[in-house]
Amino acid sequence: MSIHVAILKRPYIRLILEGKKTVESRLTRTAQPPYRAIESGERIFIKASGGPFMATAIAGSVEQHQGLEPADILRLRGRHSRAVCGDDSYWEFKQNSRFAVFIRLTKVEPIGVGPRYVKSMRAWHVVDELLSPLLDIPLTDGAIRNRYLSLPGVSQKIRNRPVTLLMPDGREVVTGFAAGKPMLKWRGWGPYYSQHRMNCGDIVRFVALRPGRYGVTFRPHRE
Repeated sequence: MSIHVAILKRPYIRLILEGKKTVESRLTRTAQPPYRAIESGERIFIKASGGPFMATAIAGSVEQHQGLEPADILRLRGRHSRAVCGDDSYWEFKQNSRFAVFIRLTKVEPIGVGPRYVKSMRAWHVVDELLSPLLDIPLTDGAIRNRYLSLPGVSQKIRNRPVTLLMPDGREVVTGFAAGKPMLKWRGWGPYYSQHRMNCGDIVRFVALRPGRYGVTFRPHRE
């Protein structure tokens, strides 16, 4: 799966974080991302124009259109205007668009990190998921019962070097990976699982702070 960087003006990001703007729209005269470049379930990192990353979301339903005429834009405005939070000037500016994408934003969270990407004048970037600063690991019954954590999909490059974990209580843990396995050697997870009342399907999140150093948080699973 891909991940995405969406660049928005700050007022729109504030509306997203407040839960008022629930759909991100992209209307363009030519076919360009996110048109045919995003799928439901993919992560979006939301960055302020000329500023920092401020939020992240998961794409819910994705609605796409092509070959649009002004009358079509008018109908789409009637259907999506409230969720998009676009004012009259926005829709007037977009009335000659030929392509449109409407992405429902789910699991919105404030966040101050995002992936590296090649900067350009575009306001949407598609990035390889390996560049994501977030890694969410769903817990299994076995991991909780036996107080371990595996990180499937982590690159061999990361597994070959020490890892420093910054735990929620401020504790720093220096560890590494078991030989030939994606399992972390440190077996001190049990007290954290208990403290945070973690169940099967709940999430352990790793946030890349710098190479080899990760902040760790424990998060209940949300549909």
